[in-house]
Amino acid sequence: MSAEGPAVRPERPGDVWGRMRRHDVLRHAYAGAARHLIGLVVPGLLVFLPLGLIAVSALVVIVDVDGSAAVVNGAFELVGSPGTPVLVWSAVVSAATVAAQMVVLPATVVLAAGRLAGEYVPVSAAMRAALRRWPAMLALVLVGAVVLAADTAAGLGLLLWNGAQVTAYGVMVFLLLFSLPCLLAVPGVVLKGRSARSALALAYRLTSDAPWATALTLAFGVVIFPGLAQQAVNVATSGTPILRIGLGWALALVAVPFQATVIARLFLHRLAVAGMTIEFKAVVGGLPAGTPRRVRPVPVLAALLLPTLLYGAAALVNPLGWLEVSEAAVTKNVDLSEPQALYLGQDGRMVMLMDGSREAKLLTCADTGCARPRLTWAEPAAVGGEPTAVSARLADGRLAVATWAVEGRYPWVYDENWRSRLRLRICDAANCAPAPGGKPLAEMTWRDRKRVVALAARPGGGLVAAQLHGIPEDSDADEEALSLTICDDPACAHPRVKEVAKVPANGPRALVADVDPDDRPVMLHLDQDSGAVHVVSCDDLACARARVEQPVEGDASAYLFGGRDRPQAVMVVRADGRPLIAYQDMADGTIKLLDCRDRACSRAASAALTAPGDRHAGPAMALDRAGRALVAFRDLDRDRIVIAACAETRCTRTPVTAITRGGGLGLAMAVDGRGRPVLAWLDFGDADDWDLVVTTPLNLSARAIPGESAVWTAPSAPGRGRR
Repeated sequence: MSAEGPAVRPERPGDVWGRMRRHDVLRHAYAGAARHLIGLVVPGLLVFLPLGLIAVSALVVIVDVDGSAAVVNGAFELVGSPGTPVLVWSAVVSAATVAAQMVVLPATVVLAAGRLAGEYVPVSAAMRAALRRWPAMLALVLVGAVVLAADTAAGLGLLLWNGAQVTAYGVMVFLLLFSLPCLLAVPGVVLKGRSARSALALAYRLTSDAPWATALTLAFGVVIFPGLAQQAVNVATSGTPILRIGLGWALALVAVPFQATVIARLFLHRLAVAGMTIEFKAVVGGLPAGTPRRVRPVPVLAALLLPTLLYGAAALVNPLGWLEVSEAAVTKNVDLSEPQALYLGQDGRMVMLMDGSREAKLLTCADTGCARPRLTWAEPAAVGGEPTAVSARLADGRLAVATWAVEGRYPWVYDENWRSRLRLRICDAANCAPAPGGKPLAEMTWRDRKRVVALAARPGGGLVAAQLHGIPEDSDADEEALSLTICDDPACAHPRVKEVAKVPANGPRALVADVDPDDRPVMLHLDQDSGAVHVVSCDDLACARARVEQPVEGDASAYLFGGRDRPQAVMVVRADGRPLIAYQDMADGTIKLLDCRDRACSRAASAALTAPGDRHAGPAMALDRAGRALVAFRDLDRDRIVIAACAETRCTRTPVTAITRGGGLGLAMAVDGRGRPVLAWLDFGDADDWDLVVTTPLNLSARAIPGESAVWTAPSAPGRGRR
């Protein structure tokens, strides 16, 4: 690379002395750096370009082995918390970067001093001068690290002592400003050949008569203006990650010549103002000399653009086949609520049912990426304390949503007249309306407020509502009734209700309902204390005979004494009528997939999708076009969301997105019109710091992660059955 800078004509020492005495150092320094930028940026390119290529190549090898990287919105990102190899890589690269800067900055200072003095200094000579003074520069870096740590500790200590943030930060800024003249020790080391201690003493002696002017010049020229420029680039290119990263790389290299020129000119200026003629002449006369060479900007510009071109090509082509993800935060104009369900609605729109501590609502996305979300419907106010809404996708893409609402009196006044009714709404892409002529699906009083409802769509267009009735407070029974409400049309104008089974009722429980292609209901009952799973299957729509099986035993001690969260379970019914169940095993905390061998799930094989002892939450499940089970869950130990794609009990796991705040609330999944899984989840820090996120893996079906296959368990024993 030949870009030694423009040919310069030597100036007389008196001319240089006069120019360096001029004030407005920052303006003159930046102007000089801009004029000679091509030549001044060469040391950074010679050192950081190969270092960056080596570091990126090593990182690619590391993350490709454990599958912890993805192309998210066109930018490469790590998925979840970095593992030990990535942390080691980060430490090595950080140390190498500091070591490289200990050569690049002093070499650029030598070049800048030559340009300011009107002398030509070859890049090779400047690099050799910097390398010879590397031990002294190492001492300066160590002193700077100690000073920075002391300044920060003083400010934080004051903050912890009296809690006054303004005072603490003011003290910290004052100390940092007082420490900035240390930067003038760099030219003292590399231009005058002093030791680190002697160079520091000279730096503070030069600035003793103008400490604040010197500190502010260094603060703005070396720290503030380059930082503002970097921030401006990030904001201006926020929607184009390739451009943002490319310009960020180029700006980081271009900033060094401006910083070095400010340091060099301020050092020469302070020498001239202090009248240190001998030292000034020694610095100018001691600059390495060389034969001027014509500037060649093309190689320099090509080197600046090379990382951007390589990164852009890699992101667009994705030669290693990394997971590609589209992700959007859709928090704007949405109140804090948990995603309860996600569906492919009419015209390919994704529709999300949200509920939680506030009123239920439907959020409709214009496309899979949810770039333009719209609030379709919100539940009437003052019903937030009722059980969460339930929903089902009808055959034509509309949604049936059932919500509880108290009618008549104020909902928080509980007495013997209190009533809450479960009513249906039919929702399309535009709005939601009460089901025409529909009757309430259920009604509960204050004494039986423990009801749980699940909704499922029938293949022919009707609905099935399953309901757990709970046990009255004055009863000592240990089982509760499970009933079905069968509707021949979505409005449920003529519901038929039948009690179909008795299931254990030991505490909190969850209920899932589905209908197989032959119009036969299947229900899943989960005991959220013990984790026990019961499957209730009907032989026909009327459920003249119901069969109850328990494919998963419970372990109440894990919740009561093991500190585990309450488990969750989901179920989908395949085209042949056999259920697939994903649940959290209370015995060891693993997320498991249960592959039922028959409709009643009397026999099943299970696969553990996570390792025992790890913390997980979820799951959510959907079937892709090939009939594979896609099981999503939150890996809380590694701060990521993982999707396991399973054909029967043969699975591969793929981390798909990182959890930045905690992500402990809400996870729903559906398959879009192109067969891709779409996740809706809440990245939750606290009530004032959260995001509703929509994540779409774009090429999940084409990927397999080496070493990420699930841990298999033997087929489970036949479940305990009751008829």
